[in-house]
Amino acid sequence: MRHDATLPFAEPRRSPTDGWLGTRELPGYRAGRVVARLNDLPAIDPDNLYFDLLLLDADGRTQDYHAGVCPALGRKQSLAQRSRFVRMVAELVRHAPSDDEGLAAIHPTLTFIRERGVGIDRLITAAQLLDNACSESAVIASLADMLELSLGEEEAGREMSDIVARLARTAGLGAIEPPASRANPTSTDVASRVREINERGLETQLKFVIRTVGKAHARHYLREATHFAMVPRPDMLGL
Repeated sequence: MRHDATLPFAEPRRSPTDGWLGTRELPGYRAGRVVARLNDLPAIDPDNLYFDLLLLDADGRTQDYHAGVCPALGRKQSLAQRSRFVRMVAELVRHAPSDDEGLAAIHPTLTFIRERGVGIDRLITAAQLLDNACSESAVIASLADMLELSLGEEEAGREMSDIVARLARTAGLGAIEPPASRANPTSTDVASRVREINERGLETQLKFVIRTVGKAHARHYLREATHFAMVPRPDMLGL
């Protein structure tokens, strides 16, 4: 996986409400409609911190929540480790909640994170759990964020243009073409359709990848193609 500290990571478009909350000792972070935060409740667990993840509605009120003891984050962990934990979780699940079902589909993933932490391998596993559980649009939004954080907006589009072209040559256009147009496409047809996909931007490019390789496999496919982890990393976020 590509992991070069000199890469100019670029912050993608963010909500104006994003930012740090809480205190230095018990930090929280808001990412879109999601707030990840820590609490210290020794009466519940004398050794580990307590974790809350809130989903806010349009008026900033709590719509849904997940909470529990966080064995991955003992009370003796440093302030930097605490801040890193809430920021990484908030960024990972930024797009995951459902408008209709709130956090219902992602409780198992949040439990996994509370128990296992936010090391890179754990985040990759957690992202896979999210991709399995979430909608196509949520996965597209998450992957777009990771590409823009890793490469910047313009470079992400260029990288995806090459990926779309390679995938179309090897897997065809069946995932996006109606049945009547699939029979024996010429190389000119493929090139024209690839150009159209790429001209429509990052969302359409990612939709093509997802519908070609499958929603559950798209993040792994892009990880292999770009050599980026496709999950939040501290160096991306200035942590």
